[in-house]
Amino acid sequence: MPTDPVDAVFLDMDGTLCEYRQSSAELLARAFDRLDVDPFFTAETYRNQLFSQIVTDETKAERREQAFITLAELDDRDPAVGRRLAAVYASMRDHRDVEPLPGALDALDSLRERYDLALVTNGGPEMQDPKLAALDVEDAFDVIVYGGYDTTPKPEPGPFHEALYALDATPGRVVHVGNSVRFDVWGADAAGIKSALLRPDGDEPATAPDYLLRSMADLQDPPWR
Repeated sequence: MPTDPVDAVFLDMDGTLCEYRQSSAELLARAFDRLDVDPFFTAETYRNQLFSQIVTDETKAERREQAFITLAELDDRDPAVGRRLAAVYASMRDHRDVEPLPGALDALDSLRERYDLALVTNGGPEMQDPKLAALDVEDAFDVIVYGGYDTTPKPEPGPFHEALYALDATPGRVVHVGNSVRFDVWGADAAGIKSALLRPDGDEPATAPDYLLRSMADLQDPPWR
């Protein structure tokens, strides 16, 4: 029987293990309404702005605030409007109000029986710990690394290096599972780690990962075995 080429699996959180029940678009609409401000950007515009920003060691909340300020300035508005909008948006987000992606919890149980597990996710414990509690998986991981809090954020290799060190793992014997080409595939590649990209919509990514997943359920029989 062939030897399993993998000793440890790293997993992303948002969009991989779980997702918010309230979308970013819905939350943004509520934030604009709370401030009584006509919407001047969409959730997609916000995501694109975040994508265009240079990766720094700022927290996710700080990067969001900077994105909102930039979008306000691009619309010839006072930067203070963007700052207030970011604060309202953050205050209205309930990080416990999440649901697991189809097959995610069963996949996690299956992976735990075979591999050392690390959660490698952007966002600090104030954002991610409530999700772990809501999913009842606080004890599922041997290591948790909060990118942008413990280290630089993904796609910088820092979070992956931190998890490798904590598990005493060899990069060539690790697979990172995530849903983002930029943060997960590029980040894993920068750390010398193989990547498994979750794409439930079936779209082929421009940057090819080592493995392509259509569902988290695919991990019950991992493609690298």
